[in-house]
Order: sequence, then structure tokens, then C-alpha cells
Amino acid sequence: MFFKKKDPLEQVDTRSKADAIWIVISILFAFVLGGFIFIKSIEASIQYLTALVPLLLVMIFVGTYFYNRMADMRLFGAFSCLACIGIALQVMLDQQYQVPSSFSLIKYFAGMAIATVLLLIYLGIKRFMYRQYTAHFLILVSAAIYIALLFFGRDTNGYGTTAWIRIGPLSLQLTDFAKITAILFYSALFSVNRKFSNRTILILSSIFFMINLVGSIVIHELGSFYILYFLHLSMLYIFMERGKKKRIYLLTIAISTILAIVILFLLYKILAPMAQSGTLNGITSILWPIVRKVYLRFSITANINSDPYGAGYQLFQGKRALWMSGLFGNTVNFTAIPVPESDMAFVALVNTFGMPLGLLAVFLFLQIAISGSEMCRRLIQTKKQDAIVAYGATVLLYMQALLVILGSCNIIPLAGLPIPFLSRGGTYQTIVFFFVGVLLHLSKQDDEDNEEIQGGDDDEQAFTRIDIDE
Repeated sequence: MFFKKKDPLEQVDTRSKADAIWIVISILFAFVLGGFIFIKSIEASIQYLTALVPLLLVMIFVGTYFYNRMADMRLFGAFSCLACIGIALQVMLDQQYQVPSSFSLIKYFAGMAIATVLLLIYLGIKRFMYRQYTAHFLILVSAAIYIALLFFGRDTNGYGTTAWIRIGPLSLQLTDFAKITAILFYSALFSVNRKFSNRTILILSSIFFMINLVGSIVIHELGSFYILYFLHLSMLYIFMERGKKKRIYLLTIAISTILAIVILFLLYKILAPMAQSGTLNGITSILWPIVRKVYLRFSITANINSDPYGAGYQLFQGKRALWMSGLFGNTVNFTAIPVPESDMAFVALVNTFGMPLGLLAVFLFLQIAISGSEMCRRLIQTKKQDAIVAYGATVLLYMQALLVILGSCNIIPLAGLPIPFLSRGGTYQTIVFFFVGVLLHLSKQDDEDNEEIQGGDDDEQAFTRIDIDE
């Protein structure tokens, strides 16, 4: 009666009480940020508080749900704080900048709802990722996305990129869905029941890689391809077995990339006089916009003062904004940042709220990278498919943020992409919320997930036993 025998199957609550503090920190941060906005703009603070009511409800519900399932609450805190910073920035931009569209609270939370549906769909089809021909199917899906953009794509922003498809009053950026397809493709490629040989992996991944390269060139959207390029190389480097073919392939891609940049610079020197004289025709007229865009991105980064009011105007203004921002921002004397709601969102954040909040955003993205990496390392031993998905989602959040922030600060060529959480855009924010849901779900450690990890897929275990016996 006084000494109860412990059930060996009884779950021990390993949650740390300190994990719950991240929910409280997220809520307090949201209110402190609201007070900061009130000091700067009463109108913006009213709009922020309007968005804060449903956001706090979502934070409390989601935070409690994942806390009870022993998820990574540091990751939840980073996501919540970045969401608050993103909303704060967007409402301030509407008050201080001339932006083509205004922040929509309905679109923002509709994106969360759609992302939840996408997450449920992913959880429903996750077991099909083990099938042998799933990777082949996803190659066809990727090709279909770019074919649809080739024939039906629209340039909604006037930047020369036909990455959107209009469905009634809505515009969908299909290149964002190509990123989800990429994660699912590599997950299927490396976690298939009948293990692919290194040769098959290189062939299938190269086909997928070339489809994204050619498709990105055709629709003039090389920014998204930068992320897919890094994802391709890192996936092969981390998850592919060691071997001579792997080393030769990765070395060939690296050398080919350098040669491609050199060739593009040479083509620019050849085609520039023809473009000035109006003698471009045939293939040269197709190559010229691509060559010119790449050349300007690299040359302006190397020397921003070569054309400060032309091709380098965006970066030149961003540089001025960073120098003038100070500790608490400086929008009184300078609000001339081009595209502050998207490409230059980080610069606009620093210019609006000051350098400390900008550094905090960078730290939060770094926390996502650390938590995602630890999660991947934990899952790789028991559930390789989930490890690959966790790694892919982490890369597509952290690396895109890192590349765009460094590009907007003129450290590397500007990719022309939105920043997760900070930039405006319905389709992309939906994809970001989907990645958030995936990472939080994979960080859970409840009974259901433990049983899935221990049991795994029956077919996968059968093939594993066959490999061991052989």
C-alpha cells in the first residue's frame, strides 16, 4: 500500500519547468514591442494591438499543446518572437513608407490556417515517402510547377520574374511550393525502402537539380534557386554515403559553378555592345537579361558606388539606412528604402526600430538553426526521413534569412528573396508557417512519436533485417 511498484512502461515526465517560461517570454515580448511601437506611432500601435489579440490566442494554444508533448520550447519561443517582430515591422511600414500594398491581418492568419492544412496533409502522406517511386513522382511534380509557370506565370511586381499564377483575385507564388517539393524529394530519395545506390541517387538528384535550374532560368527567378542549390549540395554531403562518386560529383558541381560565373562575366562583355547597338537576336536576346542580371548583382556588390542611383540604388539606400539607424531607429530623416516590405525588410527593421532589435532577429534565426540541427542529429539515428525533413525545413528558414540579410547589407550579392517572418507575402508566409509546424511537430517526444520511432515502418525494418543478414 505504501510502496507502489513502478510500471516499467509508465512514462516519466521529463519536461523542464523552465520550458514553460518560453511561453511567458513570448507573451511579454509581444507587449513590450507593442509599447515600443506606441512611442513611435499611435496609429501603428492600434493596428498592432488588433493583430496581437488573435496572435496571443494562437501562441497560448500552440505553446500549451507542444509543451504538453515535450516539444522544443526554445524553438517555439524563437518562432513566436519573430512573428511579433514581423507584424510590428509591417504595421510600421504602412505608416512610414510608400508601399504598394498594406498589411492584411486576414491574409496573415489565413496563411496560418492553410499552413495547418498543409501540415495535416503532410502527416497523412508521410508514410508514402518510403515508396520506391515517390522520388520519381516528385521529379514530375517539380517539372509540372515550372511548366505551369512557363505558360501561365505572371509578373505581378514588375521585376521581370514570372513566378506567380493568378487564380481569380489570388496570386500564388509557385516557386515557394517548389521548396516543399524539394524537401519531400530528398526525404524520399534517402529514406526509401529499397535503398538506392549512390549512382541512382546522383542520377535522380541531378535530374531534379537541373529541372530547378532550367526552370528558374526560364522564369527569371534565380533567387529561389540559390536556396535549392545549397539544399542540393548539403543534402548529398550530409546524407549520402561516403564514396569516390560522391567526392567527384560535389567537386564537379563546385568547379562548374565557378566556371559558370566566369562565363557569364565574359558573355556580358561580349553581349553588352550588341545590346547597346540593338543587334541582339535569337539566343543572344534570350541570354542577355539573365547575363545582365547576374553581372549587375556581382559587380554592384563589389563596388556599390559604381552606379549608386541606378543598379545599385537599392543597396546604396539600404547602406545609408543602416548607418543612420542608431539604437532606436531613425525614420524621421530617412524613409527611402526600396522594397522595404520584402527584399529589404531587415534593413527596414533596423531603420525603424534600431540595431538591437535587428541583432535580436539575427539571434532568433540562429536559435532556429541550432535547434533544427540538434533535432536532425537526434532523429538521424532512429527516423532518417524525419531527420531529412527537419534539416530541409531548417535550411529553408535559416539559410534564406541569412542570405537575404547579408545581401541587403551588401556583404554578398542580393538574392531578391523575402525574409521568413519579416517580409510581406501571402504565399511565402504560408510556407514559412508550414515549416514552423513541421519543425515543432518533429520536436515532439510524446508516446505516439516514441512508438513510431521504435516501431518504424514495417517494410523499412524488413529491408533493414535483410541487409543485416546479407
